[in-house]
Amino acid sequence: VLNTQTGEAVTSVTESAITQAFAGATPDDSGIKTVTVNIPAIADANAYVLEIPTKVLISGNSSDLIKVVTEIGTIILPTNMFAESEMPDEGSIELVISRADTSGLDEETKEKIGNRPVIEIYFRVNGVAIPWGNPYVHVNVSIPYSPSESEDREKITVWYIGGDGTIVPVYSGRYNSSTGTVTFTTTHFSKYAVAYVDITFEDISNYGWAKREIEVLASKGIVKGTSATRKIFNPSANITRADYAALLVRTLGLTAEVSSNFDDVATGDYFYEEVGIAKELGIVKGIGNNKFAPRAEITREEMMTMTARALKAINKLKTEGTAADLDKFADADQVASYAVESVAALVKDGLIVGSDNKLSPKEKAIRAEVAVLMYRIYNK
Repeated sequence: VLNTQTGEAVTSVTESAITQAFAGATPDDSGIKTVTVNIPAIADANAYVLEIPTKVLISGNSSDLIKVVTEIGTIILPTNMFAESEMPDEGSIELVISRADTSGLDEETKEKIGNRPVIEIYFRVNGVAIPWGNPYVHVNVSIPYSPSESEDREKITVWYIGGDGTIVPVYSGRYNSSTGTVTFTTTHFSKYAVAYVDITFEDISNYGWAKREIEVLASKGIVKGTSATRKIFNPSANITRADYAALLVRTLGLTAEVSSNFDDVATGDYFYEEVGIAKELGIVKGIGNNKFAPRAEITREEMMTMTARALKAINKLKTEGTAADLDKFADADQVASYAVESVAALVKDGLIVGSDNKLSPKEKAIRAEVAVLMYRIYNK
């Protein structure tokens, strides 16, 4: 039903309809059941509203998903979006997906966004918008988009627009050519814009094997340059343990509540949050005595170990590796015992290929090769 005063098209669904649909749904290979609610397009609608019983989204099963499809965008809601303590299980809640009002944005931001879609997603109870955010619940969003001929598909991304108009890159934002949509994952609702970012650096032209990967990751905001005044990437520079952990967290979109950190990671450190997330998820273990040595340069075997742990934490690395998988490398015997399984799993999975028949496990990782590995796991 279209409310002509507000421009909202409202659809409601009952608890029994959802329960019935889940009972009849077939799980996919990962055991996930998805129930789809299609909201038909209505002329002149500026927003689509789904009224749903609150109970359906409280402390449900994270593998039960409700897919809400509208012409503005599609949102996949896990049924554990709220804890029982957060919401009463009586009554209903409205999911609103609208074309966002961008009139309050500064001119520079408006110019950067151009005529690309900007949407706003929020929950509403009794007509009042309520904030939602949960670092442990991931919501998938897709926005229909037709790129221009000049747009490099891999450099299409997504920006989160804060309440004060600040732009923050959404690292997972990417264009899916098979569906004609821009997709991203979020742990909080807000305004989101489809964006196009084309960045290069002065010092990567001789790194043909990494140039494309560096530019694509820079467009997402995952990797950054090293100079505030010039487009410098420093591709041959070594990378610290903290910076590598932060890169992994950004590339894979990892989130967690940071309740504690290593003793040598201070709250004022720019990498505090990301290292804390990696620690919380068991991706980084430290060097003993609750120390992490954040500013020490990372070796290739440390890099591979962290990477394997991160991918396993989100079920993106199901391969198990053994020492035998490393026999083809001339320096396999140099891999530390703690790292063998991780390095072998990445080799077996094709994420690590080595160079000149070597793994060089004790060598320091450089920024260009790290970007290539991040690009591979970003697209995994």
